[in-house]
Amino acid sequence: MVDFKALETLVWVATLQSFHRAAARLNTTQPAVSQRIAQLEAEVGQRLLVREKRQVVPTDAGRRVLDYAERLLKLRAEMLHAVADRSAIRGTLRLGVAETIVHTWLPRFVERMAKAYPGLVLEIEVDITPNLRDRLVAQELDLVFALGAFAAAQLKNLPLSTYKLAFLAGPGLALPQPVDLATLATHPIMTFSRNTKPYLVLREMFSAPGLPPVRIHASSSMATILRMAEDGLGIAAVPEAIARLELASGRLRRLETTVVLPELDFFASWRMTPEAATPEAVATIAAEVAAER
Repeated sequence: MVDFKALETLVWVATLQSFHRAAARLNTTQPAVSQRIAQLEAEVGQRLLVREKRQVVPTDAGRRVLDYAERLLKLRAEMLHAVADRSAIRGTLRLGVAETIVHTWLPRFVERMAKAYPGLVLEIEVDITPNLRDRLVAQELDLVFALGAFAAAQLKNLPLSTYKLAFLAGPGLALPQPVDLATLATHPIMTFSRNTKPYLVLREMFSAPGLPPVRIHASSSMATILRMAEDGLGIAAVPEAIARLELASGRLRRLETTVVLPELDFFASWRMTPEAATPEAVATIAAEVAAER
């Protein structure tokens, strides 16, 4: 009798085109993966996978079985989320998170998840949005909380939260209020990593004719940016929401400016796979937590 574990193994070997990578994804050994595929092939009486140019690809029969396997796994996942107690949902979910989320509502989300899905383990990795997107597409992550919606085939997005970019400075930096772009350009500007939306927006903004050359320091660490701004080493261009404690204590202040800064829209993104019910359910919880201010 064909079991779901064998079907799941077939889906991951075909998706990742590798027995080794499928074994890592399923937290098992390569011989165990090979045994499951061999057992499935014996049951259907057909060769389902072949090696071509260092990759594993499905045969014609394999593609037909794969179609049924994906639908069955999708139905099983939907059934568990619709009917079963949440404590019955087990496994590991690989979550990629932008640092802005870490400094705003991630702790509350982790606490909510522990109550909602006690059997689900979160493996959380913090990175910049371009890297998170690449890793999601490469199937190295199951769910991502990042800046902007990802436009790619087989990816689904859910809005989470929006934060407005602000210029923040330490109390020792004396500037007129409101401060204009030319004055801002005379100080180092510290913001998100290169190739991120905030960095590119600021780079274009300070490239306007007539402005003095500006030094824009990029960093993947929001904590480092805030600390440097506190110490008077420059002006931070970050979401105001991540510096609530520093602003409340007076260690930083928000600069009133004549510049219109963009809003940063954060989304949950995941792949539409047979197991998408779990990432989608987790993304829904994230949206609920993010909406609580």
